Amino acid sequence: MRAIDVLCIGDLDVDMFISVPAIPGFDQKIAGENHGQMPGGMSANCAVAVARLGLASRLVAAVGSDASGSFAVEKIRADGVDVDHLIHRENTNTFMCVVLISPSGEKSLIKLETEAYLPYANELTDDAFAGVRHVHLTFGRPELAHKALTMARVKGITTSLDLEPPDIARNPKLLRSILPLIDTLFLNAEAYAMATSALGETLLPAHLHERGEILMTLGALGCRRLFGEDRLDQPGFAVDALDTTGAGDCFAGAYLAARLEGLEPQDAMILANGAAALATTGIGAQTAMPLRRDVDAFVARHTDRRPDKDIRPATGDLHA
Repeated sequence: MRAIDVLCIGDLDVDMFISVPAIPGFDQKIAGENHGQMPGGMSANCAVAVARLGLASRLVAAVGSDASGSFAVEKIRADGVDVDHLIHRENTNTFMCVVLISPSGEKSLIKLETEAYLPYANELTDDAFAGVRHVHLTFGRPELAHKALTMARVKGITTSLDLEPPDIARNPKLLRSILPLIDTLFLNAEAYAMATSALGETLLPAHLHERGEILMTLGALGCRRLFGEDRLDQPGFAVDALDTTGAGDCFAGAYLAARLEGLEPQDAMILANGAAALATTGIGAQTAMPLRRDVDAFVARHTDRRPDKDIRPATGDLHA
């Protein structure tokens, strides 16, 4: 049986990318440039990032019976992602996003959800968790997240969750109950503020599983790690960004890969910042996601503190 470093549970979609001179307002008509369709989805992006960095990843997601779905599956399969546990939905289209890209590379997204948006909780199987070291997921379907996190904890598998602002509003009450099941929580500053509001108190690592950590992405500024009562800020890398779509997903995948390889938290943050920066240099969430050698070379050129990629973990504990 093939060992899987990271099992990603969540979404696989097809993104349509359109460059615009400015994000249009109501009743505005502007000209745009269509860059075509490319595979995406937070969980699929993370799985691809892990695979390109040299670790084994598996994706559990729903996909429609259309040509777009087949295209997305074959693309991520070519990257080495295990797609044997995808859930194929007949007579429905694959989930799609329309991505508007501004001249600065920042994006606005329109989600076109279908019946193939996400798996349902009752579709998770023990086989999908076989041989897995770590489980990563989103909060897009809270009941799915709760079931997956519970299954992982029972099986002794470490966990992480990528929390986005729109998903917090789906079920803020359930958020509190799943936090103790999470080892690593990824989110941006907006989601951190929303989660704090939903909890009615400041979101802290103490809300998570024992020795849990919070990784907050800060865009071009870098990232922040909260662990216990400690805070560590790590500056980002300056690049000419074309498209920031999927950069946060790449950051999560790279951080998990680095920690599973045995890197210390700060070195993992440096590597993740570098990978995420490189991911913004092409159009499309997965287009410019880098290989490990490219990240190492980029980090070496831009910092005097290079991660030691030869370290390997003795226990596989992300938080050792």
